[in-house]
Amino acid sequence: MVRSRILLMIAALGALLPPSRAQTRPTAPAEPAVPVAPVVITATLLTESPATVSRIDLAGGPISDRTLATLSERAANLHVATNEAHSFNDTFALRGLTNTPIFGEPAVSFYLDDVPLGSGFTVPVNLVGFASAEIHRGPSQNTVYGRAGSAGVITLHTPRAGSGTRATAAAAVGGFGARSAALSVQTAAAAVGRVDALVSAGWQRRDGYLWNETRREDVDHRDSREALARFRFRPSANAEWILLATALRARDGAQPLVPLGGSLDTVKRRNDGTMAVDALNVGLTGRFETAMGRVTTTTSATDWELGPYASVLAFGPAELFNGSSLRQRLWSEEIRLESDTDAAARWHAGLFASDGGTDGAFTRAFGTFVLESSSYTIDARQIALFGERTVRLGDAFTLTAGARAEESRRGIVRVESAPGKQRYERDQRSRVFLPKLAGRYEWGAQTTLFAGVGAGFKPGGYSAFTGNAALAEFGPERTRVLEAGFTRASADRRLALTVRFFGYGIKGYQIERSFATKAAADDYLVVNAPRARSQGAEVEWAWRPVDNLAVQVDFGYTDVTLREFRDPYTGKSFSGRRAPYVPVTDGSLRVEWGGDRGWKAAAVASRTGKIFYTEGEEAAFAQRAVSLLGAEIGHAWTRWAVRVAGRNLTDERYYSAMSPGAGHGTPAAPRTWSLEVTATY
Repeated sequence: MVRSRILLMIAALGALLPPSRAQTRPTAPAEPAVPVAPVVITATLLTESPATVSRIDLAGGPISDRTLATLSERAANLHVATNEAHSFNDTFALRGLTNTPIFGEPAVSFYLDDVPLGSGFTVPVNLVGFASAEIHRGPSQNTVYGRAGSAGVITLHTPRAGSGTRATAAAAVGGFGARSAALSVQTAAAAVGRVDALVSAGWQRRDGYLWNETRREDVDHRDSREALARFRFRPSANAEWILLATALRARDGAQPLVPLGGSLDTVKRRNDGTMAVDALNVGLTGRFETAMGRVTTTTSATDWELGPYASVLAFGPAELFNGSSLRQRLWSEEIRLESDTDAAARWHAGLFASDGGTDGAFTRAFGTFVLESSSYTIDARQIALFGERTVRLGDAFTLTAGARAEESRRGIVRVESAPGKQRYERDQRSRVFLPKLAGRYEWGAQTTLFAGVGAGFKPGGYSAFTGNAALAEFGPERTRVLEAGFTRASADRRLALTVRFFGYGIKGYQIERSFATKAAADDYLVVNAPRARSQGAEVEWAWRPVDNLAVQVDFGYTDVTLREFRDPYTGKSFSGRRAPYVPVTDGSLRVEWGGDRGWKAAAVASRTGKIFYTEGEEAAFAQRAVSLLGAEIGHAWTRWAVRVAGRNLTDERYYSAMSPGAGHGTPAAPRTWSLEVTATY
């Protein structure tokens, strides 16, 4: 009923809203306050929010670098623990808050332009077709975005329309039989009247990094195809419609999993797995300039499917088979009303609603003996009202007050056929009101101070892999936040510095993993730590000493502690221990040299601190600190460019993720190289 009313509202919106006499405002985000291209860290504030935004260019690097993992290396306090299964079961950590990879809502939500995505495993890994990304940290963004994660929001942006038609094609080859290609065609409104379009497609394939000594073959090869299309229609000076669609089709080999403590290059298994992923995201956005302000509506749908999926884990002579199928369908609607950007008191308000479901099935077997066979359906509904108002108090000080009211509902039906026959149904509802207050002070022409308080919320849910109905449900996660910092730029805008400090108080901190690891009572579920705390800082420094040289430094520190927590099986206390999945520190140094033509070169060094994958801080389930080095060199002509790039040049061997309950980990990519040729017309 709610969906029908919203759709009727949208259908009538264009006809009912009065025209505006005001000049049409540009729809793209504001330009960075401190332009340090091509990699830009800015102090730009979205709708006067006090939390600064990290803006990162995605279009300039090699095809192999346009990935979510590479993005996380360039953003302080953002870490992705990837299982190399197209985001399935990946963990995204931002400022100490993490998602529950399969069964809960994401701590970091994602937008493709105006289109929100669903759970963490629907996030695109390859970012071909996107021009830039913005990392909006902190729950204070929940008064700006409809689908707002408790840790923040990452927005992926398509290129802006240019002044003419442009086509770019790229092809690359590399180590491990890597082959890739990308094509992008973009038209401008000036060329075809009131319509502009963007179409891009990418293909990537490689042999496996992991060698199966028993089968005498590599087992984790990759083969994926991505496509993106954007069409924009302007029926009048005060209205436009934008249709955005992305698609993914992947047909891969086995998920790379090796026994912990053993070789990261080889496995010995008689059987191996396979993985197939299909995903489609579609969104229709309408923008209308009215006498009240700008009205924006976005209707979107997501269809993500994993299957067939199979993995085989070797435990000596025995092999454990895991088979899974998973499908998530999500519909959402977001309506926003914004004041004129030149208004003395700026404001915006919005309504967000979503309705969707996840269907899954799971089988575990040792040989012919089936340990578990189950299926489940999880329904999720969410509705939220949000908004904020910013007023200027004097020439230098602005104050922002906002709030979010949200209701979330989750329901599960689980049917188990092995080891026993059982069925259970559960349903939960949660409501929350989240206030926000923030201030910004412009101290001279080059320095801005900011501070704010707010609150975040992540709904509870159900762990569908556990047959213990009493432990299946987990509660919501609630966060209170205090953040402050400053930005400073030199008078000539060649040097920019941003420093942020944050402190989070967390109730119901959600942890997903296999508890009572290696014990007879081992089970896979999500539980809540009653109390946790996260505090830390970020430093972003960008410098352009001369026109053809840019230097960028990022550093993040996060101290996340479980102040109260016990293992649900053993009762052992882990109070005072670090939460899993979160590195203490991370940082990167990036240097770029060259202009639009001629020789170009870039080098990047990054370091990720030690990560524990259990709250017991066991050494067997910890990844040591890792330092990585990458570089590229190339030459650009008027229409052609060629480059050679290398990743992990020191060939560091480490785990990109661990599964303590299974005793296995995902080895990260070894040293790789690529040769890429690009043509532009």
